[in-house]
Amino acid sequence: MYMRDVSLPLALCCAFLSCVVLTGCSGDEFSGNRYMAANVGEAARTDRGTIISLRKVEIKPDGSVLGTALGAVGGGVVGSMFGGGNAKFATAAAGAIVGGVAGHALTSRTTEGVEYTVKLETGALITIAQGPTPVLSVGQQVYIVNSEKGKSRIVAA
Repeated sequence: MYMRDVSLPLALCCAFLSCVVLTGCSGDEFSGNRYMAANVGEAARTDRGTIISLRKVEIKPDGSVLGTALGAVGGGVVGSMFGGGNAKFATAAAGAIVGGVAGHALTSRTTEGVEYTVKLETGALITIAQGPTPVLSVGQQVYIVNSEKGKSRIVAA
């Protein structure tokens, strides 16, 4: 009975909050300045080198289903607040479909990035793509921070 008394403003508020949560899931995680909490305190091997070239690239997410799933659940909940009887199931299904599509769209946006080619002091060349921050330039001395999990980042020396 309570679900039938839910007002349109409350339903719109729920939809808005779902969008805010999904947008937060799709933030730029590719920055050389960003550490995940699990990586804080982790020892990493560091190499020194010089940037010899760079180019702008697009970084596409790995296709996580989290955004689609959260959008579908949120849309289904909001959709179920409308209609009565069998119509409630139809609006919930429609809400889940729309929410899933919206969640997928929000979490699969490409991000601007930079691909750097660095000549290490050993003479070896490496190429790493990362987010646009920190801003680095050709000829700049940099550190390549290599985690034990195989991820690397470039930071100013």
